[in-house]
Amino acid sequence: MKIRRITLAVLLLITLLFALDVRYFPKGDPAQREPSIHFSLGGPPRIPLVQKEVDFVQPQGAFTSLLIEGHLGTVDLKSVDDDQLRIKAIIWADSDHGLELLNVLETISGSEVRYALVGEAEDLVQNAGISFVAGVPAGMEVTIEQAFGEVKVEDFVGFLNLETSFSNVQVDGLQGTMRVANSFGELDLRGIRGPLRLEDAYGTSRVQLLSMDGGYNFDIEVANGVLLGNAPLQMDTARNKVTAFGQSDQGVHPIVIRSSYGRVTVNVEE
Repeated sequence: MKIRRITLAVLLLITLLFALDVRYFPKGDPAQREPSIHFSLGGPPRIPLVQKEVDFVQPQGAFTSLLIEGHLGTVDLKSVDDDQLRIKAIIWADSDHGLELLNVLETISGSEVRYALVGEAEDLVQNAGISFVAGVPAGMEVTIEQAFGEVKVEDFVGFLNLETSFSNVQVDGLQGTMRVANSFGELDLRGIRGPLRLEDAYGTSRVQLLSMDGGYNFDIEVANGVLLGNAPLQMDTARNKVTAFGQSDQGVHPIVIRSSYGRVTVNVEE
């Protein structure tokens, strides 16, 4: 499709610019040097002309995992105290005709339930999007796939998987395990208590870990980027690459970060 070809061309161009930046304009310590090329995800928000809401409410029952496929909108997620799984989907479009072609599909496969936007392909790409507001019982495994939008997570307890691109991600309070695969986006992960695996390219990642029994074991590599923060790390810097290891307390909970062409800040708070 046209938009995918354009996106691929943009990715290739940005990769080339970053490579030239690192190869021909090196400056100072690789651990502290920021790329001279920056980009922004900003811009005025798109205001839909028409929208509709679809609500799903059902007991958790045998469900152990949830998958949400976002598209151009916002995904809001938080844990709830009861055993009810509540999903509100807001579909928007720039015409009544486009809105009629779209719906949200609920798919149940074993112990997993999935929600995604369905409809005419061209309308999905050019004229419409979907936002989700999800309240899930504590302890569930949740996967969010999001492109060209936002993800907001608050007071989550469980297992969280984020797969994002060209998106802003905010996590404020998490107890459990988190895995993040991000490209061309901004990550702000605060109040994290538990293991973390983060893979990031061309992004800005801020991680605030809260102290917990057993402590953390750090394994971090940043290529062609910057590593900052107060985490107890021993860093080895070579041309265009920073490798860092360390631990707090007994080093029980792994913190694994792989970043390229980005800025990573890791702090540990009492």
